[in-house]
Amino acid sequence: MGWFSAFLQTLPFANSAMLLWGLAASVPILIHLWSKRRYQRVTWAAMEFLLAAVRKNARRIRIEQLILLLLRVSILVLLAMALADPIWSMFAPLTSPLSRNGSTHHVLVLDASYSMDYRASERSRFEVARQLAAQIVNDSRQGDGFSLVLMADPPVTVIGDPAFSSSDALAELQRASVRHTGANLTMTLGEIDTILQRAAARHERLQDRKVFFFTDLGRNTWEEVTGDQCRRRLGTLAEQASLILLDVGQTDVQNLAITDLEISEPLVTVGHPVRIEAEVENFGSRDQQEQQIALHIDGQQVLTETINVPASERTTAAFVHRFDTPGEHRIELRLQDDPLQVDNHRWASVPVREAIRVLCVEGRPGEARHVALALEPGLTKPERVQVVTHFENVLLELDLLQFDAIFLCNLARLGRDEANLLRDYARQGGGLVVLLGDQVQADNYNTMLGGPPGQRLLPAELDMIVGEGDYRFDPLDYQHPIVSPFQGHVRSGLLTAPVWHYFRVRTREDSASRTALAFDTGDAAIVEHRVQAGCCILVTTATSPQSVDRSTTPPTPWSALSTWPSFPPLIQEILAHAVRGRVESRNRQVGESLEGSVRESPSNLNVTVERPDQSTERLAVHADGNDVRWGYSDTNRSGIYTIRYDTPVDREELFAVNVETRESDLQRLDIEQLPSQLRIGMQADEPDAVLPTNQPTQYFRHVLALLLILLLVESSWAWYLGNASA
Repeated sequence: MGWFSAFLQTLPFANSAMLLWGLAASVPILIHLWSKRRYQRVTWAAMEFLLAAVRKNARRIRIEQLILLLLRVSILVLLAMALADPIWSMFAPLTSPLSRNGSTHHVLVLDASYSMDYRASERSRFEVARQLAAQIVNDSRQGDGFSLVLMADPPVTVIGDPAFSSSDALAELQRASVRHTGANLTMTLGEIDTILQRAAARHERLQDRKVFFFTDLGRNTWEEVTGDQCRRRLGTLAEQASLILLDVGQTDVQNLAITDLEISEPLVTVGHPVRIEAEVENFGSRDQQEQQIALHIDGQQVLTETINVPASERTTAAFVHRFDTPGEHRIELRLQDDPLQVDNHRWASVPVREAIRVLCVEGRPGEARHVALALEPGLTKPERVQVVTHFENVLLELDLLQFDAIFLCNLARLGRDEANLLRDYARQGGGLVVLLGDQVQADNYNTMLGGPPGQRLLPAELDMIVGEGDYRFDPLDYQHPIVSPFQGHVRSGLLTAPVWHYFRVRTREDSASRTALAFDTGDAAIVEHRVQAGCCILVTTATSPQSVDRSTTPPTPWSALSTWPSFPPLIQEILAHAVRGRVESRNRQVGESLEGSVRESPSNLNVTVERPDQSTERLAVHADGNDVRWGYSDTNRSGIYTIRYDTPVDREELFAVNVETRESDLQRLDIEQLPSQLRIGMQADEPDAVLPTNQPTQYFRHVLALLLILLLVESSWAWYLGNASA
């Protein structure tokens, strides 16, 4: 009987087995046939007269009885059809998987990249996609399964194992939202493959599988489809399921975006003007004239500027602002509204200080004098940089985190405890600058400040002292931020500063160090690398005239760098690069983690984060030595994240999270470049596109209405025939 059951499932009825009740329609026929055989012929004179009259009307009587029989049979047939629940769909491409009773696995893939937030009308592309997906859920059959994937970077599996409740699927669709990222198509296809294979193993009855892609076909996402890896994955998916793409994008769209926000100072101090620059890019094909961009400080608009942005070009808008109070401040640059508003904003977190605090640790008296003078010449009031000078034993006595940068000026050697303190200081965002000289013991530095990649503080290993020569600097095409300001300023003296001795250093193969300045011999003069949130910069020659080579007569100085006009600006640029880490850790991109720590706080400290949508969440903390550390990775929206520490710390820290504006380019992939495995279910260049209905129309109500009518007709007809025969 398996073939018969399979045959019933192919019929357009929700409960095809109920059609078996239609066999009851044979009962009136059998009764009719049986009634014709229940009489006997008896000859009777009077009856012969009646039979003559009956024969005269026999044709009419047979027709009347057949009509009554047909009405009774039809009533029973219609009752069986109503019980079987007849259905039919008018949209053939989506009907095929629904022709079987609850055997389809629908995988709904919503493009959640922020280009889907483009609004050609009152509804965004994502809202249109979400409505189309909901329509497919509503048009499905009872027993169908639903999975939901958000195509982002990385992709998000909202419903992995199929959900069999349409209300659950609709609720998850309603909660889904655009992520402020691009989309990774290859990774998304991998997630879909995993979902299909797991569902096939766990739910064997889901024989039909359909994957729906709701997308705007943005080139930034779909250009991956031309690669071999992506095409192989599509081929694998096509063997398991039908792939249908529903296009909700539009052509010839215009978009302006703020692609960058730069602050002239890495650390901002009270009372000193800071220049804030915004880069605005036109991703459209038409010029954008008289566009307003506004500067907001702590939520208040303070300045505006009108700019013109030619088609496919960039324009810079600049503002100058002076902060009057120290503490946490937020900067927001805001363009006037356009159809894609996500990239019309850009934020920065600015911790404003009374002054930049620098600790100079000198190996002998006077070693840090020239460095301290270069850091703060005393030309500005109030002082922008406050320099504190101590001898080397101070590293174990002071709280190093109160300083934004530490300069080690020709220290002979370091102890293990001192090295560990410096390592922790750099990891938490501090800037460490190591200035070498004639007292430095290379083996001690390599041992204490070296180590494996996770523990290494020095960006290069100290080798031997190079002397008895006259050396000059090579700026390496001014590519590094430390030396780039010197480009075009030949009179600064950077290239003419004489150096007679320096340490040759070796960078490791597994090191991420960068050479900012070199000697004309090819050896490094300034090397730097990141140490988690902080930075370590190594200067391989002396910055004080006290460093001399006493093996010669007369003693030869290591360099004349500290007396050269390029020395103060060079030290200022080194400081700016060293302290940049603390600001950069406060300004991240969407998807990057936020991290922080508090010194000497109880382990039960309550730390919460307030997201840009004003929702709050408590963060897990863990002890790390004397520190309490926290981390937060759910940065899927751009804006300001506020970290709050409860008592006894009782303070706030602001983190700015911005979009990566590659997704702001709304160019679309040519549909001809899509692989043949992807069937185009809908091409929409309309803001309010809808699918043709796929709702299987249920006709049982119509059948019941017809059944009621037939019952009335049958009763009336039977009554009429009864009266006529009487």
